[in-house]
Amino acid sequence: MADVQRSIAEAGELAIQAHSAALAWAEATQADVDRVTQAMADAGHNAARELAELAHRETGYGRADHKTFKNIFCTRRYLDGIRHIPTVGVIASDPARGVTEIAEPVGVVAGLVPVTNPTATTLFYGIACVRARNAVVNAPHPRAVETIVTTARLLDEAATRAGAPPNLITAMTEVSLEGTQALMGHYRTDLILATGSRPMVLAAYSSGKPTYAVGPGNSPSWVHRSCADLGEAAAGILASKTFDNGTACASEQAVICCSPISSQLETEFAARGAYFCTESEQEQLSRLLFPGGPGTAFNVETVGQYATRIAELAGLSVPPGTRALVVRPAGVGREHALSHELLCPVLKWYPVATAEDGLATATALLRYGGDGHTAAIWAEDQAMIARYTRVPAYRICVNSPTLFGAMGFTTGFVPSFTLGTGTIGGAISSDNIGPQHLINRKRVGVVQRNWRESGVADVVPGSGATPQVSVEVPGTRSASPQVSVEVPGTSPATASATAHLALPPLPVAQAALMATAGQSVSPQPAFRPGTTPDIETIVREAIEEVIAR
Repeated sequence: MADVQRSIAEAGELAIQAHSAALAWAEATQADVDRVTQAMADAGHNAARELAELAHRETGYGRADHKTFKNIFCTRRYLDGIRHIPTVGVIASDPARGVTEIAEPVGVVAGLVPVTNPTATTLFYGIACVRARNAVVNAPHPRAVETIVTTARLLDEAATRAGAPPNLITAMTEVSLEGTQALMGHYRTDLILATGSRPMVLAAYSSGKPTYAVGPGNSPSWVHRSCADLGEAAAGILASKTFDNGTACASEQAVICCSPISSQLETEFAARGAYFCTESEQEQLSRLLFPGGPGTAFNVETVGQYATRIAELAGLSVPPGTRALVVRPAGVGREHALSHELLCPVLKWYPVATAEDGLATATALLRYGGDGHTAAIWAEDQAMIARYTRVPAYRICVNSPTLFGAMGFTTGFVPSFTLGTGTIGGAISSDNIGPQHLINRKRVGVVQRNWRESGVADVVPGSGATPQVSVEVPGTRSASPQVSVEVPGTSPATASATAHLALPPLPVAQAALMATAGQSVSPQPAFRPGTTPDIETIVREAIEEVIAR
């Protein structure tokens, strides 16, 4: 148990060190960034297996071989996938609008790292942050401190050898809730990346700092009757669900299958190592996973365990080599414990009779703990695929396992290990988070219109001069010339000085709209003799005229 005061003190020291490093790194060129992040990616790639084994030993979660793949994905493969994203200097230019965008780093990022993906997340945070010329201080999960500190140190040493300032990538060694809160709230912390449990995400948002966070997943995968290859669907879903023993939040949580193909699909799953539990076995499993009953906390000791180990803990007898346990909840919600997100190789099975039932079941699963995350559909029916995009998930994978699709391995999604769930999932972004989110965009705009077109008079106070205004009334361009309105107290001698108050020409689209509508709408009434309409009235009436048409 870490000493709370030491933990808080360390958080402050690391934040200040990171700030100094970030200030120096902010001056890096694109060549610097390319060289340093490549060195970091190479170091992480070369140590992928070693780090994976360390994570497995320390946490007891998942599988070392699968963690190795995640480490490889989050290093060289990830860097290859984001090279095209500009983060240094001019990153966008629109000559027609006269706007240029320049990237500036955000500064110090606090990265909250989960126990389920300690090395991959640390590698991902490090490369993404340094790519955007930031520093990152990682706050480890207490169960993965050694793993995360080791990974951060490896990245920082690689970056320093490549010419970066030291302390760009660090991690707390004295970990406590209070210390993590101190890091998030520190005056030198500029932004938070939060991947982990719901309470951790809420704590990040409550820190008062800008935050990109990940919500939970309860990803449904609908195998529609139009699926071209049920065997491939079963293989893909099982590979994804059992990957790292189910610790990834983007992995499938449930299979929704059309009734006409349910029996055949079940056979395909069983042939690949899925064990379908009986009703009594399902009850035993539910008691193990949720010892407090429906609606209570998930048993963390079952997270990331092999299916055979979970069966043993639940008192079930399953065939050797069983890869996943399949259950059939009667519904979705708190009263159905097994309909919750399960971070282990236990898969939910929901046969449906109609398309409406399939859409409703997928929506219900996402609403119950997976809003905004990920969903998949295995189908060839394009109309059904289009309908499925209405479910509340911001990553829809078509004929792909959800894990590999959501992270950008099998799809064209931007590769990432931090998947935003949007406002419906309590997050600020629905994107796959990356270096493009870790920069500030400075915009430089050159003049496109003379400021005098605003109608603000350029008159010396106290001179007594009142400008003459030349106003063209919208809708009367082709029928009548410009309407001159002389304001009392002006004279022809002062008119030229106020010509800038004439309204600018209508945009092309608006002018075309008014031209086509002019035949069916009564012409705008002329000014009554003896009246002096003001500019605001004219403009307001013109706008109302356009809206009416």
